[in-house]
Amino acid sequence: MLSKHFIVTCFLALASCFCFAQTTQPVKWEFSYNPIDETKGEIILKANIGMDWHIYSQLQNGDGPLPTVFRFEPTPDYDLADKVFEPTPVTEYSSVFSADVMSFSNEVVFKQKIKRSNKGAFTILGHVECMACNNTQCLPPKEYKFTIQVPSAN
Repeated sequence: MLSKHFIVTCFLALASCFCFAQTTQPVKWEFSYNPIDETKGEIILKANIGMDWHIYSQLQNGDGPLPTVFRFEPTPDYDLADKVFEPTPVTEYSSVFSADVMSFSNEVVFKQKIKRSNKGAFTILGHVECMACNNTQCLPPKEYKFTIQVPSAN
């Protein structure tokens, strides 16, 4: 007969494996604001990407994986200036997608310039959606919501 301690230990080990498999989150995002002057600033959107994982460029075409997408909730406090800037991605042929894919690994910093309409403090809300893949799997696209505090320009 198996001991109660052995059965509990086996159950906990299996449960922890199941939980780990369900919580794979290879991408961690950091969001911040960088003032440029009294009327301009940048939203900094930084992805820390786990070892052997990557996410895809906003410019990824429809033949490959889903691109990274940024959405900002409009308010009268600011206007977006231009599009979200991204550094040059690595472009490689992917046999999985049978297409060239543009991706980022390790860390990538995206920037969105804004023009302030309000010199007082305000909040920017939005979300980023991205798909993470490694050499053996792709996770479903995940949405990361963000709230960025913009300090007073006075």
